[in-house]
Amino acid sequence: MALADAEGLGAVTVRRLAAALGVTPMALYWHVATKDDLVAALADRVLDAVRVPEETGDWEEDLRAALLALVAALRPHPQLAPLVADRLLEHPGGLALSEAALRCLAAAGHGPQPAGYLASQALRTAITAVTGDRPAGADDPAGAQEHEARLRRQQAALAALPPDRYPALVAHAAEVARCTGTDAHVALAVDVFVTGVRGAAARGAVGAGPTAP
Repeated sequence: MALADAEGLGAVTVRRLAAALGVTPMALYWHVATKDDLVAALADRVLDAVRVPEETGDWEEDLRAALLALVAALRPHPQLAPLVADRLLEHPGGLALSEAALRCLAAAGHGPQPAGYLASQALRTAITAVTGDRPAGADDPAGAQEHEARLRRQQAALAALPPDRYPALVAHAAEVARCTGTDAHVALAVDVFVTGVRGAAARGAVGAGPTAP
């Protein structure tokens, strides 16, 4: 996990991990059969941190709390967050969180098909909210400085656009360049999702979502 946090998931190979641990690659195969097993274990370790909140009976607050619980588990390891999608329904914490979310969506008035779709969308919302949190190498001062320099360049490029053609982008250059990563951004992403669930239910859009094969 430390290797993925510092350098990204691409740096996590059996050979690289063996070198970091001071053992031969073959020694690791006594513990994991393939790299896929190693990656699955990383996702499971992230999901170990999920703390499913107690239900209050208010579906909006309960759905918001469930999403924030998933975000809290993902935020320390944004490089690993996308892996969770494949393991959520294989992990006890992921199963409990999914159960809670589906109960909330049913209480909001959504039938099984749109509830399933919205539950999947909730996972995407959580992953998207954190994947921009910290870049690979953020724990390294040089990596953090490089990331900050890239953000400044992006902000400057947006601010330098022709204001007659892109007035909104010029006015929001700083906000667009730094559109993820803070508690406020995460809270807003979760709130937008919960508000959308409420709005869809209020419109009677309970048949929304992809058609089952």
